[in-house]
Amino acid sequence: MSQPKYIQVMDFLREDIAGRDPHTPILSEREISQRLDISRMTVRKAIEELCRQGVLYRGGNRGTFVARRPASVTVSGSAPRQERQRVLFLDSVYESANVRDVQKAFGLEDHQRLFRMVRLILDDDLPLRVEEIYALPEVAMDKGLNELESFFQLDQIRSSGQSRWDLHAALIPPKYSRLLEVRQGTPVICRRDQIRQSDGSLFLYINTWLHPDNVRITSSTMPFAAPVHT
Repeated sequence: MSQPKYIQVMDFLREDIAGRDPHTPILSEREISQRLDISRMTVRKAIEELCRQGVLYRGGNRGTFVARRPASVTVSGSAPRQERQRVLFLDSVYESANVRDVQKAFGLEDHQRLFRMVRLILDDDLPLRVEEIYALPEVAMDKGLNELESFFQLDQIRSSGQSRWDLHAALIPPKYSRLLEVRQGTPVICRRDQIRQSDGSLFLYINTWLHPDNVRITSSTMPFAAPVHT
């Protein structure tokens, strides 16, 4: 039995990009369609599958590119080697509908403040995720920026503390769509962590918004969860 046509397109693309540098653009759908005499719908299906596998990634309206390799986020929180962070802002928040669930988790009233750090995590210039990190003010407010960046090393904190987490589908908040280079209203996966100290008290509450194309979620204890595509 002959292979489905989209599989043939995938094989062609794998050969075509072999040896190319990461972030190199691939041929356009039109060029591939003309070369292989295959419909653009079939070409698009093949490209979407290669994006799902982490072989390619879409760069918004700029086109489709060769991936460095599938970036991964594990439930233990270990980070890819190329990751770097950009702290977007530090502040204290209270009496906001967006943080009432967080206040409740910490056992706070609406009028009580929380410390918040928001940062963008990148692989070189490729956006991977936005992290909202919440803590009690006394934990963080007396630290400088450099100290906070090293203090909130989540992979180390998750491995040493008691972490509860869950994943859920959500629409990317408008304030983060530009940072992750996706359209407003794009479905993404949000990871929610509660990291507790040995006495059971909540230490950190984290919302992580994952890029739908650039991040894969893997775990030895959880089946592969593919990114959400529109």
